[in-house]
Amino acid sequence: MSRSRVLVLVENDPDFRLLIRLHLADDPRIEITEEVSSANEAIQVMARHGTGLVILDHWLDGDQDGLDAAPRIKEAAPDVCVLLISSDNLSAEARAEPAVDGFVWKAEIDTLLPTCQRLLGLEPA
Repeated sequence: MSRSRVLVLVENDPDFRLLIRLHLADDPRIEITEEVSSANEAIQVMARHGTGLVILDHWLDGDQDGLDAAPRIKEAAPDVCVLLISSDNLSAEARAEPAVDGFVWKAEIDTLLPTCQRLLGLEPA
């Protein structure tokens, strides 16, 4: 079975990183290959890899939030998909940002796997 790659998970809360991993583990085609806790780290990683999916937390430590970082990630890697995830329901803001390809509200974490599958072009498992 071929595996798709979620190259970067950008989340500064280790408990929520684990929760994301658990939700994505239901589809063995999806693999998180790197975890970082800041937008700057994500930009550096995506500049090296260039494709894949970034699951980007909106509330990050540092000088920029996920909505600010999304365009910078797309500049570094135009072919990457950016999935914004937030504890606030920022669906309207996410839709308005052209660099964001999808949005998941943490209160609706069950939508994470199907959203990732859609962005990666995978049929539901």
